[in-house]
Formats: sequence, C-alpha cells, structure tokens
Amino acid sequence: MKSILIIIIVLILTGIPVLAVDSTIVITDYEITPPVLMPEEKGILTVTLSNTEPSADFSMGPTDKSEESYISTASSSMIDSVFLDGKKDIDVLAGNGQFEGKIGEGQSIQISFVIRAPTRSGIYFTQLLIRIRDQEYIKYPIAINVNTPISTVRQPALILSQSSSGPIKPGDSFPVKINLINKGIGQAKDITVRVRETGSSIAPMTTNAFHIEKLHEGDNAVGEIIFNTDKEVTSGIHKIPIEITFTTPDKGDTLVTETISLDIKGESDVSIMSLETDPERIQENSPFDLIIRLDNSGTGDAESVRASLDLPFQGTKEAFVGRIEPHNDAPAVFVLESGEAGEYVYNLNIEYKDDWGEHQRAENLTLAIIKPPDNTVTYIILIILVIIGLAGYRLWSRRGDM
Repeated sequence: MKSILIIIIVLILTGIPVLAVDSTIVITDYEITPPVLMPEEKGILTVTLSNTEPSADFSMGPTDKSEESYISTASSSMIDSVFLDGKKDIDVLAGNGQFEGKIGEGQSIQISFVIRAPTRSGIYFTQLLIRIRDQEYIKYPIAINVNTPISTVRQPALILSQSSSGPIKPGDSFPVKINLINKGIGQAKDITVRVRETGSSIAPMTTNAFHIEKLHEGDNAVGEIIFNTDKEVTSGIHKIPIEITFTTPDKGDTLVTETISLDIKGESDVSIMSLETDPERIQENSPFDLIIRLDNSGTGDAESVRASLDLPFQGTKEAFVGRIEPHNDAPAVFVLESGEAGEYVYNLNIEYKDDWGEHQRAENLTLAIIKPPDNTVTYIILIILVIIGLAGYRLWSRRGDM
C-alpha cells in the first residue's frame, strides 16, 4: 500500500500533463500558496489549463479540413465546467464553476480555487474535474500538504568557478573560462550562463552568454567568454555579475546570480617629458641646476620613481621623485658644478615599480658647457675711451685758465 501511495505522489509532484482522449486541453501546471498549509489554514490553488491545438498562423499542412473534423476539434477545446473536489477533507471555499468557454489555440488560462485545510495534519488528495463538451471529464489528482514534513524534492545545485590567464592589463582582451558543476541531486536542463550589464570599462567582446543542454548530478561543463577592457579602467578587483538560468524537474525556470572576479593591474610607463637647465647657457666651472620632468603615460601608478645620471661633475647626481600617477608628471632636480667647456654625452637611468614589478629605462642625453665670453677687446676699448676722456678734459681745463 505504501509503495502505491509513493508512486501516486511522485506522479503528481512531477506534474505530468493529463488530458482526455482526443482532447486538446491539457493541465500543464499547478501551484499551491503557501506550499504547506497549517491545519484549518486557507490557501490558494492555481491551475494552468492549455490548449495544445496549433495556432492557425503556424499551420504548415493543408488547410482544407472537413466540417466534421472542424466540429470535432472545436468541441474538444470547449470547456463546460471546471470543478475541484475536496474529497470531504479539503474545503473548497471559492472557484468552482468560475470558468466556462473555449481556450484559444496555443493559449493558456489560470483558474484559482480558495481552499481550507482540515484540522489534522497529513497529505490529502483532491481531484480536479474538467468537463469537455461531448467528452468525458478530465480528472487530475492534486496533493495538498497539511503540516507534514516530506523529503526534499531532488533539486540541482549549480556551482560556478572560473579560470583566467591571471592579472589583466587595461586595454587588453582576455578569455575567461567559466566552469559549472552540478553538486545537487537533480538534473538541470536548458542552462544559460549570461554576463549582465557591466558598463563600458569591462565588457564581453562578441557574445555575453553560452548555453549548456543539461547537467546530471556530478556533471560539469566549461564555457568561455572573451572580455575587452578600456585603457581607463581602474586597477583592482572587479566583480562581474553572472546570471545562470536553468530548468528543474519541478520548479520550472530558475534564476541564480553569481559573480566572477577580474584582477585588473595597470602598467606604468615613465619617460622624459622635458629637460631644462638654469641658467639656460651653462659656462664652464660654474653651478647650474638640471631639471628633467618625468611623465607617466601608462595605465597604473609608478611607485618609488628615482633618476640618476653619470655626468663627470660635482654635485647631486641622484633624485628621488616618488609616485607618479597615470597621465601626470614630476620633476627630477640635479644641482651640479660644471667642468671644462665641451659637449658631454651622459646616461639618465630611470627606475620605478608598479603592480607588474620593477622597471628600468636608460636615456642617452647630451649637455653643452661653454667657455665664458672673451672680454679683452672690450676692456681695451673701454681703457682707450677713458684715456681719451681724461685727455679731453685736461685740454678743456687749460683753455679755461688762459
């Protein structure tokens, strides 16, 4: 007896469509709210009826139906009454006889009944009776759970994991493999994995979804989505929302939201932006300042930036700059004492760090040192002018005495 009862419950819970012979009316679904009633509690039972007759718009064969077949089809979808029999245990308070008429081809309707549970706990069976014109009743048993614990319905549990090639540089494209494993105790079908809207900084390149036909208990499947990044995307861990939709044996469509993590690491690029000296023209054996502005044209912060040079002069040959953010610059200042006049070729070494490690860059530069101007001729001319002036003054003084 127990085995027969279990078979009946399984057939009911799996929602196998029931229909009368030659009828196009099918009971496709039902829902009880709340799913488990307390003794004497009221609830709502909603039944979905569907007409499986294909719509005329999608008919692919000959359309010259005989009058007899047309009348037969029409009568097979004409409902005279819908009645819920509570079997003396479940009280049906409202809903009986509320629908009469025809369901359109390919259409569905929902009919609700207000029910009340009995005073005692248990599993009670009601019966839905649908009278089809010129045919017998469609009979469909529906189990009502009144405060009775039963084993959990076998459900799939899809667990998402990811794998990628590691940190990502802004502006790069990269694939992400998404792995789904079913760790539940039921089968999932028609699985779609879709990336939700992520903004313009990180977005799928071609498609934002992939499909898996089904996953049995313990099965896994892998899909790949290629992402593209903007060069302006900020460094750090970015959470990307993922929607997983699938069909379960008893609940229909299920939506689960997960996330994947993308590690964006900006890369700095430090180089010379400008170079100037103070004074502009450097004379031999004289002090001067060499100012070199360093620019970060990369996508990440440059940390611990320092610059050094190998000029054969006395003074400060190393400058610590610190941090330079993307699209910013900072000066490296060297205070030096020039040597003899001439053109000096020297190396400027730049060292810095970023999220990708330590970097070095060497630049070849030249610096011109000039001799001080030769003022001998100027001095002679000045002396001659002074002598002429003094001689003229004395002549003028003597004429005044005479």
